[in-house]
Amino acid sequence: MVERRRCKRFPFTIPVKVYGRTPRNRPFRDVTATMAVSLYGGLLDMKSSVKLGQKILIVHSFTEEGRECRVVSVDSKQRGRRKVAVEFANAEGDFWHVYGPPVSLKPTPTPAISLRDNAT
Repeated sequence: MVERRRCKRFPFTIPVKVYGRTPRNRPFRDVTATMAVSLYGGLLDMKSSVKLGQKILIVHSFTEEGRECRVVSVDSKQRGRRKVAVEFANAEGDFWHVYGPPVSLKPTPTPAISLRDNAT
């Protein structure tokens, strides 16, 4: 199966808190980190049990910003944890603060200073 993405995922580890309800409707909080991020969501390493299509809240631990997400994939449990892929309900802005406009690497010319202008 070929994976199709709207944009590239980057392998960044960003600490997050995840809030939601288990399949048995019990509230949970999972303090974890991302395994990868994109403009549209991320891949989380989670201990808590979630199901496909479930809505959860992710809080970025550095900025304390929160974003509602939908679970789009859950991998089987390994060593007590699951890989959970999520997409943002509203993908406006750079939630992860890792995207931005391209940075020019060309040196900018400095204005020439005339010695006459500095004479008093």
